[in-house]
Amino acid sequence: MWSEATIISIEKETNLTWRFIIESNDDFDFKAGQFVTIKIGDLKRSYSIASYKLSNKIFELLIVKLDGGQMTNVLFNNIKVNDKIEIRGPLGRFNLPDNIDSDIVLICTGTGLAPFRSILQSIVLNNISHHKIYLIFGTRTYQDLICFDEMKEYENKLKNFKYIPVLSREDWEGESGYVHNQYIKLIKSKKLKDPIFYLCGWRDMIKEARNNLKELGFDSKKIKLEIYG
Repeated sequence: MWSEATIISIEKETNLTWRFIIESNDDFDFKAGQFVTIKIGDLKRSYSIASYKLSNKIFELLIVKLDGGQMTNVLFNNIKVNDKIEIRGPLGRFNLPDNIDSDIVLICTGTGLAPFRSILQSIVLNNISHHKIYLIFGTRTYQDLICFDEMKEYENKLKNFKYIPVLSREDWEGESGYVHNQYIKLIKSKKLKDPIFYLCGWRDMIKEARNNLKELGFDSKKIKLEIYG
């Protein structure tokens, strides 16, 4: 069932990634990690929810402008604050377990950060007990780092949390290359306790990461996927 919602704010995270803050006409109760489908005219697209419990009606989306993308063309060029859209959801089961008794490794590229941002907000807000949590975030350049300061701040807010941003096309003081090198290095360090891996982003990255993890001996049940595109 579709319901009406309003775009109440549009904020630039980077030149190509914007944050859309949306208010539903109805209560919008969701779990961290879920997604929502939006409809504008005849166009429908699904996006991971990038926030947690701003209110019982307000949520955020992180959306990247895609070359040739019909929905992103509308969102970036035509949609304005106070415009109406339709939404359906929440949907999906890309959630943390009710009781976190394992280490958690969150692996993402681009706007695949969105559900993990929601998950981290929920852990802080609800003071959820957890073991070690690692967030490995891959993108091209420093200018493409979404929510960089916010993610760094979680290292102060969350006990046993480590943020590992990785740049594939720019040398800097942090890690360079691809996300695969980072989770493999983490696994080989033998610091992980019975980890659960959450993969979110473009299909090729997820396919490669899933294959790598299975080859390293991890059961499919310990590998959770949310695929974009």
